[in-house]
Amino acid sequence: MTKFECDLVTDLLPRYIDKKTSEESNRFIEEHINECQDCKELYEAMVADVAVDAKQSPIKRRFRLNGIMKMALIVLGYFVVIIIALFIFSYILLNGVI
Repeated sequence: MTKFECDLVTDLLPRYIDKKTSEESNRFIEEHINECQDCKELYEAMVADVAVDAKQSPIKRRFRLNGIMKMALIVLGYFVVIIIALFIFSYILLNGVI
């Protein structure tokens, strides 16, 4: 294998893994990976990384939703405090407590 072919496959691997390459490119990459051990190891490592990221995505999404819910509860709490403060202030003004 030539260095040019290895460089080309290295550049195309992310798109190949995401299935965004043409059929001709797919054939070239698959033939090269079958013949070149270094590129095959790189491909396997990249596929393993994608698999790990896919497994972590639901967890990240859950923490993100928890963060959004936490922020919504904080904002709701501020509104409740403001409304209570307005009721107390209006009670004081209307009843002449001060």
